[in-house]
Amino acid sequence: MTSKMDALATLQQLDDECTTWSNHHAHSCNLLASLLNIARQRNQTLIQLQLQSKKSSSPVSTTTATATHGSPAPKALLASSTLQALIHKQTLEIESVITQLLDSIQTFERVVLAMTTLERQVEAALQKVDPSTFLSAREDASSRLLDTAEISPLDLLDWVSRTRAMYARELLLKRTQVNPMTLTTALDHFDTLAKLQKSWGLQYHIDFGLEQEMVERIKTYRRVREFSTTRS
Repeated sequence: MTSKMDALATLQQLDDECTTWSNHHAHSCNLLASLLNIARQRNQTLIQLQLQSKKSSSPVSTTTATATHGSPAPKALLASSTLQALIHKQTLEIESVITQLLDSIQTFERVVLAMTTLERQVEAALQKVDPSTFLSAREDASSRLLDTAEISPLDLLDWVSRTRAMYARELLLKRTQVNPMTLTTALDHFDTLAKLQKSWGLQYHIDFGLEQEMVERIKTYRRVREFSTTRS
């Protein structure tokens, strides 16, 4: 971790984990949108089935209705058996989405675990670094140029630690937002499910400015390093 290439590789690995989280988070947002949509559709199907049941249990028959009003009673849009099959299909879809949402938590956990492992590796490497090298000046002009983009071991550890910490906090929040109990409750209250969808997407604990700064540092370091290499 004392070499420049190691510092760049560490930042790149950290950025890769951030990208993995971001991509999967976008997918999980789509899952929540699908869950809300399917839940609303199933609710409408249940209402229609209940209306069908009430009509079928009514003492007024179709023949009576025809004789009374002079025209046939309106036919139901869908038969009860069709509605029941549709409800079953929608229920299976809801269960599938919930399973995928619960699995998404495991993906987020793997990202945080990878960041934690990376943090420990930086800490271990830092223990082997001579503290005097943190303050040593370089005489070579290209080295001084490279230092403008280089990250000291202490700064590198700070960067990894802060990134890991904010994702760990977001993971804790997401565990409270998506679990079997909260999802089961939210299915009966669409307002709650809609609020969950909104809060899930906000990612309160993620500092995207920090991530952007890291991406820019990686780009800058690569450009400066390529320039210094061509001069050597």
